[in-house]
Formats: sequence, structure tokens, C-alpha cells
Amino acid sequence: MQPEIRIRELPSEWRKVNLGCNQVIIPEWINTDIVYYDGVDLVTDLNNDWPWKDNSLHYIRAFDLVEHLKDSVHTMNEAWRVLAHGGIFEVWVPSTDGRGAFQDPTHVSFWNRNSFLYYSKKHLAGIYPNLIKCDFDIRIFDTNPTPEQIIWTWALCRAIKDASHPKIISDDWFDALSNPDANKRVMPGYKGNYFGTTQVA
Repeated sequence: MQPEIRIRELPSEWRKVNLGCNQVIIPEWINTDIVYYDGVDLVTDLNNDWPWKDNSLHYIRAFDLVEHLKDSVHTMNEAWRVLAHGGIFEVWVPSTDGRGAFQDPTHVSFWNRNSFLYYSKKHLAGIYPNLIKCDFDIRIFDTNPTPEQIIWTWALCRAIKDASHPKIISDDWFDALSNPDANKRVMPGYKGNYFGTTQVA
């Protein structure tokens, strides 16, 4: 088993899910994978309906996971369904702008920063109203290419639902998690100023 990792500190009261965790177990999160490893809390196949109730989660983390799921629309619709209004789906996925998207024979869906525009009504979600049910406010970044010419797209997708309800994650937190300026990514009382939930070295 790989050692547990530490990531930037988030509020303990948030219900947080680490999707496709493999052997990377995050303490105080719901660690989920399709097979059981030591420390996995829930075994589930995310190609099917996700096992959480509507509007029940604050935060979902999916690092090197969505490219292994067959149906991108299903992935985004299910993430949106289980998040409460203002909840965040954080995605880290190898982009088709680099070699990483296609090099792994187990990848079955392919993504780049433009892919996420189809899941926001501010952008392209309205093209397929009977298929794409979700609506996210999305902040998107690309990494610089590695020596192996791998580029990752990193997206923080905030669920937009019923505006009459308060956002379950505040604007201050959303700004701090996604701000390009490290000095503005600090939340008082919480350790870490990393983008999203990047691992603490």
C-alpha cells in the first residue's frame, strides 16, 4: 500500500469524496475505487449511477480518473447530481493537447480544456439539452508540458442548481482554491495555498 497523502486543509464538516483513489488514501475523505485496496471506503463502478444521493456532497476530487470512464456526459451529469448547489467537482485529466491522453491503453474518454465548456450553460451546455443535464461554473487551467510532452487539464467545476439556496461552498473558498495568485489562495485558519487539492510535499 502506498502511504497516505496530505492535501491542503479543507473544512472538516464538508462531505468530501476522493474518486478513483487507487492506493492514494486521503484521511477524512470518502476514498472510492472500482476495486478494493487497503483504506478504500467504498467500492463502486462509476460507469453506472453513482452511489450518493442528490445534493449530498460538498467536494469531489477526480485525479487521473475521468479518462477511464466510458461516458463523459454521464460523468459530468452524475457529479452535478450528487453535489449540492455550489459544491465542487475537481478534475485533473491528461489533455489531448499532449501525449498523455492517448498513451495509456486503458483510457476510454478524451478531454481537453474545451471539453468542459459543454457542461456550463454560460457556454455550450444548451446545445444538447436532453442529454446534458448539468450546469457548472468552471475555472480551467492547463499545466506546462512535462519532458514526456504530457499536459494535464485541471478544472474546478462548481455546481449551479437552485439560486434560491445558499452555496454550500462559499465564493471565498472557490476563489481561494482556484486563484492563480498563491498569495490569494490562503484561507485563514487552514493550512496550504495549493491549487485545488494538490498534494502537499
